[in-house]
Amino acid sequence: MNLFTTIVLYSILLTGLIIWAPWGDHGENFNFYHIYYLIAAVLIWLFSYRFFGGRFVRPKWKQPGKLIAYLLITFVLLLTIGHFASIFIIGHQALGGIGHYYICKQHDIDFWTCQPEEKYLEVTERWAAGNFKDNTKTKTDA
Repeated sequence: MNLFTTIVLYSILLTGLIIWAPWGDHGENFNFYHIYYLIAAVLIWLFSYRFFGGRFVRPKWKQPGKLIAYLLITFVLLLTIGHFASIFIIGHQALGGIGHYYICKQHDIDFWTCQPEEKYLEVTERWAAGNFKDNTKTKTDA
């Protein structure tokens, strides 16, 4: 089973759980429009993850895990602040996309295809380790 199939199955499972669950027993206010926000969140996440370096996330189990965490945060925000959760849905991915574009341009990496891959992986590993200061050259530049 490939990654896309796994993500789709987890999304269907989570959506089914949300629809089936007896929300409202403990003061939560689940409305039908929440489903539309969750669908929008999945579509935006899949688009941004597919086109902006999500395929490089390792280990592979983190990919569906990140989607589930993103959807759970979105759902909790929908229950607590309602329509304002759309700020998180759009803003989180927009900030990630802007950061991706800026970092790729700074290191002469094509932001759309993440090519050259070696350079992109080196930069993301450095950023994942918290090394933000040494942001000018990579080993492949030298």
